[in-house]
Amino acid sequence: MKTLAVKQSEKRISTSIKLNKKNRDFAKDFFKKYNLTLSDGINIFLAKVVMDKKLPFELEIPNKETIKAIREAENGDLIYCGDNITDVMKELRS
Repeated sequence: MKTLAVKQSEKRISTSIKLNKKNRDFAKDFFKKYNLTLSDGINIFLAKVVMDKKLPFELEIPNKETIKAIREAENGDLIYCGDNITDVMKELRS
């Protein structure tokens, strides 16, 4: 098992990144539960990328059909919206 140890002699630098506010706020609260700062969490992510030389999760690229459905949903162009789950399921089965 690999460890994510950081040498005391490694110089830390300051950087500026743009983050989605909602994601940043959620991540700050999430890391706080582990007594970590947002900076600690980002450094853990970067250390894992460096250590494994890959992303620490699978990245999937959506196909054309999925991209079309995402755009339709974002634009509010839903094909069908029922009043309840029973109606939706009937429509899906037809």
